[in-house]
Amino acid sequence: MSPEITVLLTAMIPLTDVKVAIPLGIKLGLSSTTSFLFAVTGNIIPAALTLALIGPVTDFLCKHSKFCNKFFTNLFNKTRKEHSKKFQRYGAIFLVTFVALPIPGSGSAAGALIAFLFGINFWKALPLISLGIVLASAFITAGFTSIFAIMDLLA
Repeated sequence: MSPEITVLLTAMIPLTDVKVAIPLGIKLGLSSTTSFLFAVTGNIIPAALTLALIGPVTDFLCKHSKFCNKFFTNLFNKTRKEHSKKFQRYGAIFLVTFVALPIPGSGSAAGALIAFLFGINFWKALPLISLGIVLASAFITAGFTSIFAIMDLLA
């Protein structure tokens, strides 16, 4: 498999995403720019799929299961009631920042779930999540490029 496809596929996995894909691409001999581009592309794909599919899947489950209907209704009502004012005011900044932070548990898939939970529509959520992915990828690329350069100097 080519290094580009390896980076793309690694970035699609929520547990690894760009945090692993970019350094992997650089170590596989790709330029930092190529690693960045394939990682960003690979990380946007699951975010878009999650945003597109989670609503219909949840609707299906709610229609066919009383338990799911009660669970999701309570979850959405409680979450939106307690946090909707704050989220309406700061939601875009929070979503971009949450996705951009290169820490475990944050990332595009989690950002898509949060966007869905707060009722942000696909066309508003996807650009915000994509911006977060680009920022996270820029942080990771800059950090690992610097680390690899320092390691080369010391070797």
